[in-house]
Amino acid sequence: MKKKIVLTFSKGLGLLAILFVSTACVWILHRPEVPEELK
Repeated sequence: MKKKIVLTFSKGLGLLAILFVSTACVWILHRPEVPEELK
């Protein structure tokens, strides 16, 4: 029973980590357009 809870918890943490890393990669790759006034 305890092993099942730990396994579920670790899967949840793994999913959260993957989600965090993938969104961070999207933000790093996303470069907003610079307005002409700033160029």
